[in-house]
Amino acid sequence: MGVSSVPVGLWFDNTTNKDLLKTGIRAYFDNTDVKAVNDHPQMFKTVTVDQYQVRDVRFAGLGAMSETGDGVPAVLETPVMGTVKNVNQVKYTNGFRVTDMMQKYNKFDAVQRWTRNLKKTMIEGKDKEVFKVYNSASATTYVSGFDTLALASASHTCLYDTDITYSNYLNSDLTTAGFESAMKYFYSGIKSDRGEILPKTPTKLCVNPSLIVKANQILKADYKPFEPNFTKYDINGYFGYNVRPFGTVRLTSSTAWFLIGDTADDDFGPTVFTGLNPDLKTENTFDRTGDVAVYSAQHFAYACHVPYMVYVGDL
Repeated sequence: MGVSSVPVGLWFDNTTNKDLLKTGIRAYFDNTDVKAVNDHPQMFKTVTVDQYQVRDVRFAGLGAMSETGDGVPAVLETPVMGTVKNVNQVKYTNGFRVTDMMQKYNKFDAVQRWTRNLKKTMIEGKDKEVFKVYNSASATTYVSGFDTLALASASHTCLYDTDITYSNYLNSDLTTAGFESAMKYFYSGIKSDRGEILPKTPTKLCVNPSLIVKANQILKADYKPFEPNFTKYDINGYFGYNVRPFGTVRLTSSTAWFLIGDTADDDFGPTVFTGLNPDLKTENTFDRTGDVAVYSAQHFAYACHVPYMVYVGDL
């Protein structure tokens, strides 16, 4: 159940630590006792589920209308059915064990501290796990789309006409030219499963912290950024798009940047399905030690079946 095999309390069995328990501690330094970093809601659609398995189905709806003469039967079409993808919940746990003497003689709220730390490890563990979608975006190691390709691909296919492809992968550093390529993708580069342009609106420029200054320069400069000889007419043209920068330590590559759309949009791909948020259980160990086990469990899964609203600048 993820509970530490070494009970909290055994490490007090030496003279120095016993003296600390007697005299008390002025301050206790624990740099893990901080607020959890929980960034995935900024870059994932989040869905609460009550079933073990979630099933998504791909299909292409109706095509364009047809001019039809008077007295001629209306054109009838059938939506094209595609791939079925199943996503199953996965259980994750963590915890610790407290000795009976530790419970009685604890002088610096260690159990409370480690309980808070347990909550933090569960929240951040989920955050790190689901960000594998972005950090491995060019591989199918963790997720793959309806078209069997990785999130980042230069040859995404359409269901109705597989000869029509599109690319959401630039594989280049963050520059004004790269950002403009990403913007063009959102407005004219996305193809629906019928092969038609599917315009969307970008909302966030997501970057590794090493690029957060550059992201702000691109999006918020008064004049066209990185142009040494600009004139009063070279106003920054990115103001009208309402794209905001977002930096996160969860993007592990120093060159990583992504332009993404609204995570609440039906067509947004990276999704986290949560069946159980981290709980907290405390119970006796029933091994005649008097120890107590404190542990937590959570259930979640993640997927990215459609790549439409994520433009992968670089990894």
